[in-house]
Amino acid sequence: MTTALDLEIGGLALRFALPPGWLPPLRERYAAFLTARPPAWSVTVEEGAVAVTESEAWISHDGPLSRFGVPGVAGWIDLAARTASIRTPSARGAWSAIERTASYILMQALPREQDALWLHASGVVLHGRGHVFFGASGAGKTTVARLAAGHADLLCDENVVLKLAADACELHSTPFWGHSTPPELIRRVNRRAPLAALYQLTHAPDFTVTRLSPADAVTALLGTEKVATERVDSAQAWLAVAGQLVERVPVYRLGFRPTVELWDFLATIPTL
Repeated sequence: MTTALDLEIGGLALRFALPPGWLPPLRERYAAFLTARPPAWSVTVEEGAVAVTESEAWISHDGPLSRFGVPGVAGWIDLAARTASIRTPSARGAWSAIERTASYILMQALPREQDALWLHASGVVLHGRGHVFFGASGAGKTTVARLAAGHADLLCDENVVLKLAADACELHSTPFWGHSTPPELIRRVNRRAPLAALYQLTHAPDFTVTRLSPADAVTALLGTEKVATERVDSAQAWLAVAGQLVERVPVYRLGFRPTVELWDFLATIPTL
């Protein structure tokens, strides 16, 4: 009986080898992202105690090997071998352990292997084109996600993939939503769309927009909190992809207030 959870996110296939009995609820949770492709990455998940609090979280690096401990999951990730081993206390928290581990792998591997970026952002599809909203915690990503109801298709409110393609740039959904996202907002869909624009969110009394230069756009993206800058080779790969992305897709600083008029305002902004 198989205990492997095979997922494909942003074009990268990952296999999670699970303890017996853990698979069914995880297959249901990530149903839209299941794949039959041979895995590029293999992660072993074991049951075991993890006595790490948020204030005690740690990570260390030795060449391609990263060891870490955070609440609910501890283990190691080998970027060269494309393998990892993690432990988590029970099946009930397995989804969180998988999402933390996969996020780190995707953050590091997507720029190197898929010409893509893992971004802490909300992504929506409006009139068939992707729009991405990013910014510091509290900038308004979840607010934009709420405002999308009835106006745009919400792909994810927490993590998206931006991918360079031969003739366009693409927005890809992910199954990893915010831990505090209201359940009524969550709808895990596996979808991609041509990428129209990115918006760095700021709160404002009215709508304003400023197009960022490529250099300022890359600097803004560096503040997304999910950037692979802790390793020189990962940073170089990330900057190479980000540099191409901002040359091909407009990036704006968007001042906004939390009303559905946002969507009418976006229609006035030029995109490629």
